[in-house]
Amino acid sequence: MPAPAIDSHAHLYFDRFNDDRDEVIQRAKDAGFVAIINIAVDEQTSRQVIQLAMENEGFCHAVVGVHPTHSGMSADDLKTTLAAVEKLCDEHPQQVVGIGEIGLDYYWKEVSPADQERAFIAQLDIARRRKLPVVIHCREAWPDTLAVIEKHGVGVTGVFHCFGGTVEEAQRALDLGWYVSFAGNLTYPKAQDLRDAAAIVPLDRLLLETDSPFLAPQPKRGKRNEPVHSLHTADQLAKVHGTDRKTVLEATTASSKKLFRLNS
Repeated sequence: MPAPAIDSHAHLYFDRFNDDRDEVIQRAKDAGFVAIINIAVDEQTSRQVIQLAMENEGFCHAVVGVHPTHSGMSADDLKTTLAAVEKLCDEHPQQVVGIGEIGLDYYWKEVSPADQERAFIAQLDIARRRKLPVVIHCREAWPDTLAVIEKHGVGVTGVFHCFGGTVEEAQRALDLGWYVSFAGNLTYPKAQDLRDAAAIVPLDRLLLETDSPFLAPQPKRGKRNEPVHSLHTADQLAKVHGTDRKTVLEATTASSKKLFRLNS
């Protein structure tokens, strides 16, 4: 029997899965996966991840929220949107396991840092009220992301998804008591900095993810990513830590279950 695995960050509601979504999920089950956590980026996709969780009860789970690049709206519209997101937490407590993905993204310039930060802080507040973990998106914004969490994230925990920072930034995430997740880009030949960061993250603070349909690992690079491909990332994590795939999968699965309070 394969070791149990969890893809802690996927977007299986994307159109790129419309023709074979059920088959993608079945391939993951056949490979030993016990859960897939689908992450929303706005109100509409928050509803979609919940629907996926309802259709795949006990296997798919939902994280709801507003991505920083989707947070460019008026204060009133943001308030209305986040009220709707929080209502989904009330209506679907069995499906919703976290708030996300939230954070800061300075790579894309369409949404101002101020608007992103406003949405970020408001959703940290939702997570605190709901006693839910958060999934952090951070791109080219590490100092500000960490500063917001340190100031406004008291009582909240979560994971830095698709980690793309330095060894020092990984250490700061660990010092906060948070988890760190790696995706397929960990396997890319030029990603030694990521592998150096992964090496300092203890196995019991690691999560495994795909960010499907993006960032397929090196053996599948250029193709649509899907949960089962994260086994290649697990192999890279095993190499970095001087262990084997089974050990990595057991550790990352336990961490995902603990962080998101999964019963699967």
